Amino acid sequence: MPHRHTLTERVQFADTDMAGIVHFSNFFRYMERVEHDFFRALDMSIWDNSPLIPDEERVGWPRVHVSCDYRAPLRFEEQFTMELLVEEVRPKTLRYLIRFWKQDGTLSAEGHLVAACVRKDAMSGKMKAVEIPARFLAKIEAAPAELLPAVK
Repeated sequence: MPHRHTLTERVQFADTDMAGIVHFSNFFRYMERVEHDFFRALDMSIWDNSPLIPDEERVGWPRVHVSCDYRAPLRFEEQFTMELLVEEVRPKTLRYLIRFWKQDGTLSAEGHLVAACVRKDAMSGKMKAVEIPARFLAKIEAAPAELLPAVK
């Protein structure tokens, strides 16, 4: 079962500040982008919109924690690779470690993202954390421990 996913992109001008360096906030967008790509690679989506899934079984994945440590700047036109590792699978949450690698192998940034599995309550309309459905658990597993320690 998958526990690692990569996505390579190029820094767009709109992602940079006046110095041509990726603005820190865009790393959070990148984290979400690689997570969505991971789900698509597994023939799933973070948005349960399939007519095959009954309304009472649809789930969403809001972020309940996100952080990022920056090490080396990414610049306009630079190509980089996002590496997503499933750090932990809990009954109601997925925790990811996401690393951003420059083409020369330098670690640019390292982030963590925790997404909770939620379902909209039919009566109140509020979101409530629920156990991750089997259709997701059948396709996702935590990465082996040796892949998870932080890169120095």
